[in-house]
Amino acid sequence: MNKGTLFTIAAVLSAATVAFAKPNVRTMSGNEYGGKTEFVTYSEDDREFKDGISEKITSYDSTGQIVRVEVHAAPDVAEREGWQTRVTYYWGKKKIGEVYSTDSHSEAAGFYQTVDYLDKTGKVKKREFYVRPTSVIGTLGVSKRVIYYDKNGNQTKFEDLDRAGNPVTISLEDYRRAQEKVQGSVQGQ
Repeated sequence: MNKGTLFTIAAVLSAATVAFAKPNVRTMSGNEYGGKTEFVTYSEDDREFKDGISEKITSYDSTGQIVRVEVHAAPDVAEREGWQTRVTYYWGKKKIGEVYSTDSHSEAAGFYQTVDYLDKTGKVKKREFYVRPTSVIGTLGVSKRVIYYDKNGNQTKFEDLDRAGNPVTISLEDYRRAQEKVQGSVQGQ
């Protein structure tokens, strides 16, 4: 065979390897839900990685039903979209979703985690924002902001809570003073 033919065969074989790349899959039995957990790690050649997912961890209960799915963002997606991990819990007809922010997004937005409580139709009933202590409202003692929604997805009320779950009331004057203090400390760095 000549060099050109060998090169063509090598190129076709390596293209076939890339086209049929399989993710790394590991399975662990005896998880906290009484079933198994499947760990799938995607390489840069996998479609899922190109879609922004570097790893997916799926936990099943003893009957084989999915109970928890954890997804880790690929580095470029984490940087661009501001999230590093998403976790979804399936409890019968209820679903709870958690999103963990990247450090840079957390600093800009003022919260590091969001938890969505969904109804059986998939609409958000309640959303919790876990506040960074260094954010404006965090410096005023707020640890968590909870927003409630009606069946049409409209916000009905919100409440700010301290670490113990007690309501925190913030006056506009207190907020403005804290905002000036936080902005001053950022500019002083």
